[in-house]
Amino acid sequence: MEALEQVIHYAYQHATGFRERLDKAEISPDDIQSISDLEKIPVLIKDQLPELQSKNAPFGQLTTVPAVEMARIFMSPGPIYDPQTHEQDFWRFSEALDVAGFTNEDIVQNTFSYHLSPAGFMFDSALRELGATVIPAGTGNRELQIQVMKDLQVTGYTGTPSFFAILLDAIEEKGWSIGKEIHLKKVFFTAERLTNELRKRCEENNIAVFEGYGTADCGCIAYEDKQGPGLKVSHTAIVQICDPHSGKEVTSGEGEIVVTLFDKSYPLIRFGTGDLSRWVDGYEGKRIAGILGRVSDGIKVKGMFVREKQLALVLEEAGYRTFQAIVTSKNNQDSFEIIIESEEEIAGDLMNKLQNVIRVTPTMRRVLPGTIEKNEKRLLDKRLYDLKNV
Repeated sequence: MEALEQVIHYAYQHATGFRERLDKAEISPDDIQSISDLEKIPVLIKDQLPELQSKNAPFGQLTTVPAVEMARIFMSPGPIYDPQTHEQDFWRFSEALDVAGFTNEDIVQNTFSYHLSPAGFMFDSALRELGATVIPAGTGNRELQIQVMKDLQVTGYTGTPSFFAILLDAIEEKGWSIGKEIHLKKVFFTAERLTNELRKRCEENNIAVFEGYGTADCGCIAYEDKQGPGLKVSHTAIVQICDPHSGKEVTSGEGEIVVTLFDKSYPLIRFGTGDLSRWVDGYEGKRIAGILGRVSDGIKVKGMFVREKQLALVLEEAGYRTFQAIVTSKNNQDSFEIIIESEEEIAGDLMNKLQNVIRVTPTMRRVLPGTIEKNEKRLLDKRLYDLKNV
């Protein structure tokens, strides 16, 4: 709490954008006496950053030092300008890489981009913090990448899982193998979903696999430590799972990942990442269940976000290409119905398959082909229309 109080008071005094946010909400730094009091501060939504920064370039008056004093400035899609305020492990990923077993005895091929986006420097600085030797490989050039990996006897990899799969394919095409020509022992993935197939493929080659979650704005947020399910929340950040509409914390079901950092130079406080997650049952406040989607992608039903892509994945695989899912509400209780076009009865195991993916129990109704109009939305929230008729 002492560190939190210090960064809030400092940000209020030195970051005009943060001060205006609190003043507009009619609260003062003295009102934040506990972590639960953070709810009083409105969430700063990531999608607001481009507008804030365009009005007050380059950082929307959210930093406490001028741009000329930054170590580096990056640009993320939006555009969003991300500052790096000092040269050390600014994004704090050394905590995750340390747990993953990276040490000063490793030579690590860092395949994140060093161009405009911060990911390359994010992992470069974390690896250097641990004393590892870094090869700033960047993206692409798979033939060159595996040649470097062989010649320098690389022991570690940081990058996306999809690019690593490409490198594994290239290694096999060369007739090389892990443990002979290639000396890789550990990999750390982020930025994409890691498939079970690739994890198994790595483990079969005796490569230790770890993954993490972070953003260009916040740096390290959570990571795999193999000490429990899901991802462990970094001790360098306060993470809350919040209702995307009210900003209030939720203890069950899905919500937006909201992060508070302690960096006084760029004090991100109650920053809404736009990513959805939930607490792992029994580990509330400590472990998140990975990234389950984006706030803008889904509709919240009975505490869980349901997305069209999830429904399509299950239903189309089962042979049902035309469907419509409708959410309604009566007496403050959500109802979720999936209407499916089919000549025949709906498969008996479809309900279980849906529940395993969306974690919500729907009702299902079969209609004849041609019933659902082609231009109709596949996922429809009728609660919005119900409110107009109250």
